[in-house]
Amino acid sequence: MTEELVLRDLFMHLVEGGMPLGVRDYRDALRALRAGYGFGSRKRLHDLLDTLWARTDEESRQLDRVFRRIPPPTVEEAERELERLTGRPSPKPEAGTVTGARTQDAPAGSNAARAQDEPAPLPRFESPTRGERTDTGLPRADARPRHEETFILEPRPLVPLRSLVIIWRRYRAAMRAGPKTELDVAATVAEQCRRGYLAEPVLVPARRNQARLVLLIDVSPSMQPWEEFSRTLVESLRRGRLGAAHVYYFHNSPHERLYESATLSDPVTLKEALGRHESSTLMLVSDAGAARGARNAARAAEANEFWKHVREQWQPAVWMNPMPRARWSGTTADEVARLRGLNMLELNEERLVTAVDVLRGLRRV
Repeated sequence: MTEELVLRDLFMHLVEGGMPLGVRDYRDALRALRAGYGFGSRKRLHDLLDTLWARTDEESRQLDRVFRRIPPPTVEEAERELERLTGRPSPKPEAGTVTGARTQDAPAGSNAARAQDEPAPLPRFESPTRGERTDTGLPRADARPRHEETFILEPRPLVPLRSLVIIWRRYRAAMRAGPKTELDVAATVAEQCRRGYLAEPVLVPARRNQARLVLLIDVSPSMQPWEEFSRTLVESLRRGRLGAAHVYYFHNSPHERLYESATLSDPVTLKEALGRHESSTLMLVSDAGAARGARNAARAAEANEFWKHVREQWQPAVWMNPMPRARWSGTTADEVARLRGLNMLELNEERLVTAVDVLRGLRRV
């Protein structure tokens, strides 16, 4: 039996059952076997694989079920494998060591012994899909994952899209604007009392959300861990029903040139952006140097100069920093946070609610 065949049946059956295992997991188990782990008893091997392969309680239970159905090797086979992989003689087996098709601590006829005697189900294979590009024409394993389960390796957003949409809908500045379509009852009654008759009802424009926001997002390399969140944030703005919202991008620090694309294309001068979005509020998303833990005087000066140009037109303003506040000390973020009138907050769901209250003028940080 070659090294590549060790644990192959167990591994393939787990993958076929939907367990998210890859080649790296299989090689990790082989390296552990070479180091001498997992030998001596069936329980030791089970504990080793549970540690390496199971990431959730459900996966641990799945591994246990499959492990019980795989016929164990004999003691002689285990000893030969240990000597071949490690070059050392195998240790003396403990109580419960595998012998033949049963462990010593499992009496004949017991449920455990019957479960161990059952052969492992073979993986299902299906023929290549018609029209699918294949180099060999061989059938492939039907090993589709179970999408109804959530595994630890799935990305978890910093703030879910639904929560972001709800937060944006808190940001309201209702004002009457547009065509006159709503009845003003008080004015209509007053008009009738003044004239003695009602010639026509008094109509007023409907209340609409006139909240205006300019969102500036840092797309420098230090912000790459939050790249997916930035896309979610932009999508939530589209669903947030603000009166007007526009997104610009910048690299490291905002300055006299902004960009309408996350790839830093379609440049727009700061003067042009200010002219487009007069009397707007402002939100910036950037680590401000806190991710690298460095203080950059030039970057702080750029942020200060930018704030001097926009604070008269884009106010109130908040700066959302994805790094914890404890990491700001001694960095450029610490200097930017001290700029008068610019509120810097940690980027999380609770602080985003606070940020919206700041933009509405209901709170000062």
